[in-house]
Amino acid sequence: MTTLGVTAIQNKPSLLKDTAIGEIVDKRANKSLGYFISSKYKALIKPAIDAIEKKEKLEKLRKLKAHQDIEFCELGVDDGL
Repeated sequence: MTTLGVTAIQNKPSLLKDTAIGEIVDKRANKSLGYFISSKYKALIKPAIDAIEKKEKLEKLRKLKAHQDIEFCELGVDDGL
């Protein structure tokens, strides 16, 4: 896996053509921004990405439902004042 800087990619986008898998880093801030994976691996990665997205979506829906249940409980408690 190669390490690619943001500035290097901006100056020479063709670097991505030669890279199969690489880490994109911001060398000024000294932090990793993410990973680049070539589209030729799409068939291998797509099922894993879909599973992760589905799991994240379900977690968000559960949190939203729990929040709505709490709001409903708060509205349901009315002392008549």
